[in-house]
Amino acid sequence: MARQERAKAQDKDAKKQPSQAAQANQQENEAKLPAEQGGGERTHDRPMFLPRVDIYETQTGLVVAADLPGVKPDGLEVTLEKRVLSIYGRVDEEVPEGYSLVYREYEVGDFERQFTLSGDFDINGIEANLKDGMLYLAIPRAPEPEAKRIQIRSPS
Repeated sequence: MARQERAKAQDKDAKKQPSQAAQANQQENEAKLPAEQGGGERTHDRPMFLPRVDIYETQTGLVVAADLPGVKPDGLEVTLEKRVLSIYGRVDEEVPEGYSLVYREYEVGDFERQFTLSGDFDINGIEANLKDGMLYLAIPRAPEPEAKRIQIRSPS
């Protein structure tokens, strides 16, 4: 009986004290906190948002519709390099003259999004339209190469 009581007491003590592995893990996490509390590295000077995007596949290629409120054509950059489609839109904050901001619910920032496209696309045939804060990209597929008969030569 005494052995059982001692075993129960040891089990209770073990449950109260965390294991050495748990203590080491806790110390490691506490050591990481100061760097994380600073908010980490900022790579942009203002807020950056992911625009909502719909992508449709058609018989001739893709259509991308991206929601970019406040972006004007001169603040928009769309690139396709090595199958990576990049969309970057800069929004100019407009404050009416003679007014000072008292309360804000809408945060102004830039938009950035990247996609990796599968397949071959005709980068020279991409068409882009920006209307009412919506960007529409028509990305045509590259034409398939025509079948070619390969002539076989034999050494003479």
